[in-house]
Parts: sequence; structure tokens; C-alpha cells
Amino acid sequence: MRTTTINCLLLLHLLSFRIDGAHVRSVREHQATEHRVFPAAKSEGYSIGTEIAGRIQPKDLKITGSDFSIQNEVIKPAIERFNKSLYRLPDYKELYEENPDQLNLIPIQTVDIQVVSSDTKLYHGVDEGYSIIIDDVSQMATIRAETVFGALYALETFAQLLDFGWMADDTEPIYIVRGIPLTIVDEPSYTYRGLLVDTARHYLPVPLLLDTLQTMSMNKLNVLHWHIVDDQSFPYQMESHPEVAEKGSYPPYPHRIYTSDDIRLVIQEAYKLGIRVIPEVDLPGHSASIGHSHPGLMAQCPDPGDVVDATKPEVYDFVEDVYNDLSNLFPDSMVHVGGDEVSLSCWSNSDSIAQWMKEHNMTDPVELYEYFETRLLRIVDQFGKTPIVWQEVFNENLTLTPNTIVDVWKGFDLPTIEEASRQNFSMVLSGCWYLDHLDQSWMKFYECDPRNFSGHLDLMLGGHASMWAEHVDSSNFVSRVWPRASAAAERLWRGNLKTAQVNIEERIHKFRCRMVQQGIAAAPTVSHGGYCPHEVPYLREYGEHNSRCDIASVA
Repeated sequence: MRTTTINCLLLLHLLSFRIDGAHVRSVREHQATEHRVFPAAKSEGYSIGTEIAGRIQPKDLKITGSDFSIQNEVIKPAIERFNKSLYRLPDYKELYEENPDQLNLIPIQTVDIQVVSSDTKLYHGVDEGYSIIIDDVSQMATIRAETVFGALYALETFAQLLDFGWMADDTEPIYIVRGIPLTIVDEPSYTYRGLLVDTARHYLPVPLLLDTLQTMSMNKLNVLHWHIVDDQSFPYQMESHPEVAEKGSYPPYPHRIYTSDDIRLVIQEAYKLGIRVIPEVDLPGHSASIGHSHPGLMAQCPDPGDVVDATKPEVYDFVEDVYNDLSNLFPDSMVHVGGDEVSLSCWSNSDSIAQWMKEHNMTDPVELYEYFETRLLRIVDQFGKTPIVWQEVFNENLTLTPNTIVDVWKGFDLPTIEEASRQNFSMVLSGCWYLDHLDQSWMKFYECDPRNFSGHLDLMLGGHASMWAEHVDSSNFVSRVWPRASAAAERLWRGNLKTAQVNIEERIHKFRCRMVQQGIAAAPTVSHGGYCPHEVPYLREYGEHNSRCDIASVA
């Protein structure tokens, strides 16, 4: 169905132009398939054996389309970002020579955007496909997409086709589009393409989260998995239990928390970038921070542990309050319920829990684990949410609702993946892309193919890179995530497309440079040295602050 949609878009493209022999030749003849953009598009056709190139001067470029196509709440800010990006220029821009390759330059003065559907809802599986044609007859670029989210990604792809050429004057740049006429037809291979951010081990300020969303959209990632709380802190200020954040967040309260307004802002900005926000409140383990305000909810084994006491009715009252608050705040149909690394030994070492289990004919703490998860999933279902669980919940053969999604995080765990497929459970893969594993380069991340298993391949919905924050805060978050997460992003957007792998090193380096030019301090991709046309500025002026060694005082 999705391939049919893309083919129809291309057909509509061609029919929307004046059909004559010269035009059809200019669009289709002498085109070669190669990959220039990042993530690689499904189909990229560029003209070869020609010296024709498009010339774009930002002040003369008009973006046209129906009122809906260019004025909706997703595309209007995307156009503003695109226009702003054209004035983020390389260092030493004045040294670039005018048309050094003596190209036959054709002015491109219009980008026409047409969005077919007026439905602007964002949901799992929404159509994100698009097509772009730049021809040498109409002297315009034409973008077609079924939804605003496809058009959003098309604008990002179009921006990557523009190479800085030279300066027309002191302030106005000239851009070159090579290989015209050109045709790009694109759609994602996976519907779930995410980044996990951990705001519990170190607090990440809201502006950093908003900047991360911008970078995710550039990478065509569409899910922010917000691991918002954990043992170390509980920065999520619940409406029903504000005392949990008051006692469980990093001091001084309330400066390192996320209020409902903060979260609504993140969700609102994420929507404009085609990104769904899926929260995770991990239970029954990873919950020590709850104990600062509610010690009675925690298992005593014999001291308070990092796991709730699953035998207490008040625990389930609290869990219901958690999911009621989350459901009122987060609109997405999915919620991550955690369930990993549960300290079963803590339950075993608690006299009161052992007595309760005996009274309920339980002999193994796994049975209590099953009891907790069954009640938790019943609560989640009550709020109409699709649960995502860490893989232990599946590996322990606990009873899952049929719509449960299994998050495979223990590497590329082939037995778990194939068994989940056999049992007809949908999955997302995260084990290939742990960003806190600094020994793994972007090249290692790129090797992972989520559908390299035997079974129902469509049950693998996609996956997410994960930035666990034991050693990460706002000082190093950006360079730890990008561009290694970009390697995962291309895999999730493009799948196992062999032609995209040919020049991946060249493309990811160029894309890293694009991120840097847009103000994102992404780390280098190559170990043998290199540079970007615009480098990350070092903001601290020499002598601006006291040095570690005050030479004058030593003298």
C-alpha cells in the first residue's frame, strides 16, 4: 500500500507538469541512481553527463502552494527554519570562487509544496512519504506529499541538495543544485524510529530537549522515548502526587523538575517536527526515587530497595494515579511501562513479602513479577494505551496482552526476536544502539539490520538509539548522541538498502557538517582527521576567565 502511494505521487508529479517530449526527456533521461542525501532516500535520480545546475539565491526564492500546504502548523515553521538555514554560511565564505566549474546555471526561484491530505493527526504509521522533482524547463522544485509530515521531511531533503556556491555580495549567498533534472521518491522502511533520552540520572534542561527534537527531525527520527524517572531522581511533577518530585528530584526543588507545562511544550514542539513523545515510568524496579516521598510503597529487603512492594494494594493505587496523569498529559497511543532489571532477590529477602506469597500459593518471586505486570497492563489497558515492555517481561514468560510491544535491548538478541515473532508480538529494537557504549562507533551502529531474522519481519516496527545518562548531562549530551545516532537513523529510515552503503562514510560526514552548520555540536565521524566548512566555535575567549595557573602571581 505504501509503495503504491509513492508511485502515485510520482505519477501525479509528472502529470502536473506540461507533458512534451523535451520535458519528459529532461526529467527522466540520463538519470543515474546514487545517494547524496542523509538518511538515504528510497530512490534518488540525478542527471549525469550534463553541466546544467540549478542556481538559488535565497532572497529571490519563493515557496508556493495552497494555503493549507504552506500555512499549517507543521509546514509554516518548517519553511521558516529552512529560510533561516540558508543564511548559516561556511567559514571564510568570501574566499569561495564564483562558478569555478563553469556550469550552465538555471535559476530556481520557486519551491511548490502540495500536501494531499488535510488530516494533520500524528500517529504511529502515519504516511511520511514524499517526492521531489527539480526540472530544467519549469525552473522550479516541486514537492508532493500525502501528509504534512511527508512534506516536512521533503523540505529537509531539499535543503541537503543545496550546496553553498559563493557570495553574490557581502550578505547574500548563492547555492548550487547539481544533477538537474533530478527526481527523489522516498518513504521510511520502519514506522518507529526513535531516540531514548534519560532525564533521571542527570537532569537535562528543557531547551536541550527542544534542540534535540530539532536534530531528530533533521535525522528523520519520529519518536522521543522519554525515560523521565529512575532510581536516581524523579523529576516528573505528577499532578496527583507533586510530593514525589518535591522529595525525589535533584535539589534545589523546584529547579530540576519537569512541570506539566514543560512537558506540554515538549510535546507541542515535537508534534511540529513530526515526533511522537512516549513516556516511560519504569516499574516495579528502578523506582528508588519514589521511596523518598512514599517509603511505605517500597519493598524492605530488609532495607528499602529499588523495587516497589508488589503485595501492597496502595502500590496499585499509586500506579493507577501515575497512568491517569500520563494519559491526561501525553496524547500518544503508546506508553513504555519498563519492567526491566527487577530485583527479585529483594522480594525473596523480605519477610512480609515471603509471607504474602505463601498465603497466595506462590513459591517463586517470578510469580509475584507476573502478578504485578498483569495488574499493571490491566491499568494501562484501562486508559486505552498500547504498552511497550523491556524484553525481560517477555523473556520470563509473563502473561502479556496481545497488543504489547517488546523492546529488545540486550544486543541483537536473535532468540528473543524470533520467539517474539513466533508468538506474534510486535517489537522495537534498541540493543544495537546504546550511545553510552563509547567503544562503539557510528560504523558499528550502521551494521545492525533490525530485520535480519527468520519470522514475520513486519512485526519489527523499528527501534531507537538510547542515550543512558550515567555519564551524560547538558555539557556533553549533543556530541555523545550525534552523529552516532544518525547511523541508526539511516538504518531505520532506509533499511538494508545496499546502494546506500556504498558511500555512507562520505554522506554521514557531510551530514555531520550540515548539523554543525545549523548550530549542532555533533562529533566528528572520521578518525583520520578532517574538517567541516563551518567548524564548531570555541566560545571561551583566552583570558576571559581566570586561568588555572595565574602566571602573574607565580612571577
